Amino acid sequence: MKQRDHYRQVLRLVSGIGRLANPQHLPALKERRISLTQLLVLGSLNDAGSRLRMSELAHAAGLPPSELTRVVTELERNKRVVRRADPEDSRAKLVKITPAGARLIRQAHTEATAELRDVWSDFTHEEWHRFIDYLQRFESGLGRVRAKRQPQPSKPKRRSAGRTPTRR
Repeated sequence: MKQRDHYRQVLRLVSGIGRLANPQHLPALKERRISLTQLLVLGSLNDAGSRLRMSELAHAAGLPPSELTRVVTELERNKRVVRRADPEDSRAKLVKITPAGARLIRQAHTEATAELRDVWSDFTHEEWHRFIDYLQRFESGLGRVRAKRQPQPSKPKRRSAGRTPTRR
């Protein structure tokens, strides 16, 4: 098999796994009409363990800023996140997952884990460890390649206290 064919096979498998593992069919998400994009945002906030600036969250969730704004507005309306001005820079917004949003993520993870138990039973302990290692290497490699193409969000420069910007 040619290397090009291997790449196609990997892409087909990853795509198929993505469709099969799509969490949108889980009762916790289906009942609450949570989209995959909303789940990505909630998961990114949950993984961060603290509040994130909108630019950091867009990068973490892999979303364009305009789409993130729409998703965060919807999540905020449903009380799954809160958005506040950054005390260090009032132009920036900080987003934090609420207890209700965190509960939803935990419930979705619990349901997904329960659903995957049948799959896990087909693998030995050693096979699972190898599979996880391969997936982590694959994810790391993709992240490294994509990071080369996408600039990291920069933090805005802070003004010195008491100084007024001069106009020219």
